[in-house]
Amino acid sequence: SPAIDPRVDITGDGAGPIVVIATTGDPATPFESTVRMAEALEDGRLVVVEADKHTGYGVNRCVIDVVNDYLVDLAAPASGTECR
Repeated sequence: SPAIDPRVDITGDGAGPIVVIATTGDPATPFESTVRMAEALEDGRLVVVEADKHTGYGVNRCVIDVVNDYLVDLAAPASGTECR
């Protein structure tokens, strides 16, 4: 019998904006993989953080403000926002 393919398309259809944070030097998740995830979402909002670590939140005031504005005030950033 054929194998069952467990993969599903992740689109976020109908969810509204979803913030996806990509750090430029993430040792666990390749930067390009995170970019592709944001692109796959119906309304993915990519935030690029210049850092050599896995988690971008907390790296600098820029990304802290972007995430807090999104979570507290429901103000989604423009896709391609850069925090250096």
